[in-house]
Amino acid sequence: MKCPKCQTIVPDRSRCGACSFPFYAQLDEAKVLHLATHPDGKSIRLPSGRFISIPEDHNLVPMIMPLTHAQKNKHLLMALLFLVLIVITLMVIGYLSLAVDIGFIWVFVVIFGLALSWQMIAHLIDFFNGEAEVYVDRLIETERYCARYERRRIYYFGYFEQLGRVSISVNDHYAAIPGTLYRLSYAKASHHLLDVVQVDSR
Repeated sequence: MKCPKCQTIVPDRSRCGACSFPFYAQLDEAKVLHLATHPDGKSIRLPSGRFISIPEDHNLVPMIMPLTHAQKNKHLLMALLFLVLIVITLMVIGYLSLAVDIGFIWVFVVIFGLALSWQMIAHLIDFFNGEAEVYVDRLIETERYCARYERRRIYYFGYFEQLGRVSISVNDHYAAIPGTLYRLSYAKASHHLLDVVQVDSR
């Protein structure tokens, strides 16, 4: 993530190694303190070691905004991808059913096919609906996480004051500035995070 002061990309920590700027200096301390004592919240340990309490159910009201051209294209591509996966799955199962007796595997195939079909339909609904739910929340930290048994797969998370932990892209992770407000756009049907954009503070 980026240091709010010198814009240097630094690892996950609470203070910049280049200029020693404390990342929490830009946070709304009153709100963070309120979250830390939230009676109905869930405790989350941040990558820096600090603990905060995130509300179980945030009270942010989403704004309904039209999808951008890029977001609509993303939905269409995702729908086509799931369609291809469905066709490939049917072809493989059709071939195996002729070659061997697959028995109870049909049950898992049907469940898997229904899951893929729902994802495809959800993205098509979002594409034709043309709307997204947009939340504005303040970023606290980001995290680069590598599971113990999945060393080749890296996960990136952003910790927000109200939304809590959100899965983000690698580009969002390295461009993130702690303490800054971000606009998070979610698809209404598929609940897919479309993009994370910094709110212009000017």
